Amino acid sequence: MSTNYQNIFNRDFYPTPEKVIIDMLKVSDVKDKIILEPSAGTGNIVDYCLKMGAKEVLTCEINDDLRTVLAEKSQVVGADFLKLKAEEISHIDMIVMNPPFSTIRKHILHAWEIAPGGCEIVSLANSNILEYGYYDDKDKQRINELVENYGGSEYLGKVFADSDERQTNVCVSVLRLYKPKTDEIEFEDYFTEEADDPEYAAYGLMPYNFVRDCVNRYVEAVRQFDSVMEASKTINGLLDGIGAKSVQFGAKGHNAESITRERFKKQVQKDAWRWIFRKFNIEKFITSKVMANINSFVELQQNIPFTMKNIYKMVEIIIMNRDNFFQQALCDAFDKICSFSSENSTAGEKWKTNSNYMVNKKFIIPYMCRIGWRGGVRIDNNEGLYDITKALCNLMGYNYDEFMKNNYFYNIENQLWFGQWYNWGFFRIKCFKKGTMHLEFLDEEVWYKFNQTVAKVRGWSLPTMSNTTKKEKRYRKSAKNQSQQSLALAS
Repeated sequence: MSTNYQNIFNRDFYPTPEKVIIDMLKVSDVKDKIILEPSAGTGNIVDYCLKMGAKEVLTCEINDDLRTVLAEKSQVVGADFLKLKAEEISHIDMIVMNPPFSTIRKHILHAWEIAPGGCEIVSLANSNILEYGYYDDKDKQRINELVENYGGSEYLGKVFADSDERQTNVCVSVLRLYKPKTDEIEFEDYFTEEADDPEYAAYGLMPYNFVRDCVNRYVEAVRQFDSVMEASKTINGLLDGIGAKSVQFGAKGHNAESITRERFKKQVQKDAWRWIFRKFNIEKFITSKVMANINSFVELQQNIPFTMKNIYKMVEIIIMNRDNFFQQALCDAFDKICSFSSENSTAGEKWKTNSNYMVNKKFIIPYMCRIGWRGGVRIDNNEGLYDITKALCNLMGYNYDEFMKNNYFYNIENQLWFGQWYNWGFFRIKCFKKGTMHLEFLDEEVWYKFNQTVAKVRGWSLPTMSNTTKKEKRYRKSAKNQSQQSLALAS
């Protein structure tokens, strides 16, 4: 007899039948893969992936009761998938999902946004999401572009019509996307099995004793884990003998699930690395992509010793390669800006990659903001802006910390209002309630250096003033007039 899930859970709750999962994954191999299931529900996809030999399945689930059940067979990494960040899942190989159809566009786009390079995304979707003709629907247009450029789709039909758990006559398709790998510096080759070496204190970035203290605490915590677990086993055995089930001892994660020694080591390493990076103020030298790469290293290479020498070597690598990191950030920003709209570049076409165009001085980015709880602007996708700000500071020779202090709008949300222009670091911005943000470079020199740096990195002919369009000239003339008016009012 089927369970009436509609009365228990929300209208989007449709557990995935095994025969549908088989269709979803018939051209994919989950064996030995680390998989994320963003809306895991009762765990049907989790169970199937584990049965087929998946190395590990990570899950998100908004329902508290279901999340408790999932914690027994998967690593629960969050409740709301839309709040999950790239650095939390940078080590995964696949995303397999049956997302809520009411918010399916946000789920697909967010999955693409945070997935690491080389990740395969397999998602069920209502088939009408692939229908063209809705040119004002930017989310649908973006999803169709992703399917066209990075994968494909397959029509499955009314596969939930005879489901044993919950039925619907919605026509369903499966989307299969592959996110290309990016050229990033690999950290594996820079770590050795050598013992601690205090000579790396000579870098002078932080007092030596702080690093030593961090390493000692990590080593001692791991050493004590075994004795604590042995004592917990003894105590729990004694309590079980008298029926005392209300108290249980042992190492627990955030979701109250028991954790193994390996998971304990991995999590402590991740936390310790974050602590080290905060102490070194290393974030000003790296982008979110580099942080994700570091997190991936820790996830997949946790047996590499967490030693002083390795810590200093990691910091040295980051600082020595910051120019490469930031050049890549500028190239990524260039590609992303051009991908959103034909009006964003002088090429006049989206996805165009020749050597004879530039990002316009004024451009538009979707999915950047929403209405805040006070009715003002809430910036949603500011990670990309922070990355490009770090890169532009490096390019222009500015001190990032001082720049951030002087541009206070970076830290003030819900005090901006829709439809008004504000200075935001290197940009003038205007936000709209549909989520779109208009941006314009404040400084023409920064704008040109941005385009010229990307051209130089990619071996293109360097853009000059002759490349600018009439539209750009109008932008510059308008900005100059506004500046003169402001000076006149000030005087």
